[in-house]
Amino acid sequence: MKKKSKVYIAVGYLAIIIFTVVAILLCGRNYTVYLNNPYGSDKTSVTCSDESVITSSSISRKDDYTRFVFKGIKEGKATVTATVYDETNERKYTTAYYEFSVLPTGVVYLTGYDYGGWQFTLLGMALLMLYSFAICFLQFRRRKKTQFFSYKTVLDFALLVFFGLQSVMYSGLLGACLIFPQRSDGWQIYNLAGFILTLIILISIPFLVLFAGFLSISNLSLIKHEGFRKNNLFGIFISIALFVGSLLCIITAIRNPNSTHLELVYIREAVIRTVVSSAFVYFECLLFSAMYCTWYASKHEPKYNQDFIVILGCKVGKDGKPLPLLRGRIDRALEFYYNQLEETGKQACFIPSGGKGSDEVMSEAECMKNYLVEKGIDESIIYPETQSATTLQNMKFSKKIADEHKENGNILFSTTNYHIFRSGMFSAKAGMKADGIGAKTKWYFWPNAQMREFIGLLASEWKINIVFIVLTIFLSTLFANITTIINWIVK
Repeated sequence: MKKKSKVYIAVGYLAIIIFTVVAILLCGRNYTVYLNNPYGSDKTSVTCSDESVITSSSISRKDDYTRFVFKGIKEGKATVTATVYDETNERKYTTAYYEFSVLPTGVVYLTGYDYGGWQFTLLGMALLMLYSFAICFLQFRRRKKTQFFSYKTVLDFALLVFFGLQSVMYSGLLGACLIFPQRSDGWQIYNLAGFILTLIILISIPFLVLFAGFLSISNLSLIKHEGFRKNNLFGIFISIALFVGSLLCIITAIRNPNSTHLELVYIREAVIRTVVSSAFVYFECLLFSAMYCTWYASKHEPKYNQDFIVILGCKVGKDGKPLPLLRGRIDRALEFYYNQLEETGKQACFIPSGGKGSDEVMSEAECMKNYLVEKGIDESIIYPETQSATTLQNMKFSKKIADEHKENGNILFSTTNYHIFRSGMFSAKAGMKADGIGAKTKWYFWPNAQMREFIGLLASEWKINIVFIVLTIFLSTLFANITTIINWIVK
């Protein structure tokens, strides 16, 4: 992101905060209460212990409620009693007592409750979420076109989902306040606002359970077909993490569903709930984002203008023949090669890439070369890269070979569908601007491999994740305990 864009974004956040504060200071001089009026009566009375501090400015009836508006006059405290009478029988009435404080700023504060203009605090929170969502959306669209193979793409989409979900929830609360003002007050709304992240989890739990169940089933099927190995357990590990995380969120929600108590024990419980919920929602969005980016990369169709096709290696059979996974990558490369030749007449060169593992009879590159020759490819357009041991080395060494034959040529890499996105990230790190294509794999293999890619993605960018998870927890905790913070400021 350019420095100029960062300045504009910061100015936008500052403008929302200033607007919220100014709106509260201007509109918070009045405080509106709705008193239940089952009699449909217009007969009311208001008494105030000190009318030089606060006074009743208007009274009106709407449906089964009577609306009282109190206006702050000067700094101080006063007790107000509002009553609605049954006009046919004065012994029947509804009454309420309010202890008001008028702050030095003129804002009317209802002691231990909320304050005038509280709706604008909610509006400001909703605007901050919507603004953050819009920034992430625009960032994701731009990066999708110019720098798709980047962890920042995953992060942008994850944050897009994260802020999008919260903006929907905050906007929904704001809408409820506008449509049903007589049934909502600051205490109720801030309590719900503090509960939003946990509420998102509670709503998503049925989907998480289904997803975790599918992961476990696919993993068990994988073990059945390919044997018990550590690498075949990633799906089960993620399933357990989803179950445990969901359970922790439910437990913390049951222990303290309230965010508006001022007692230290309740504040601590609310903070714990928010920390657990925000961390879980963050990783939930990150998992969804990684899966989406992987899916999108596997569906992308590169242009038929490629000069080189790099085939990423994987384990070779004991007989020197490519195993099914590797054979799928080579066949996918051959498919693209022939399609391009047919469409444009342009012949691409092959760079099979992969060194010799300690348990392999030959290098992966040589194995792939032999297979390509068997399939009728001229050996003169095959340039094996036999030194690499990692995907990053695949890209670096293959780029060097490609540059030796044609500098700045168009490069395509072929791998398995679940591996395209992370391979693209390695190609970008190697300075190789390349597109990717992927070979399909069996249904029970893909979920486990996808989870392995996700864990690898997290591990490779652990510093960024730590920074963002800390920021997410901090901001979420701040929003969830906004009433407590305001009470501290007022007192």
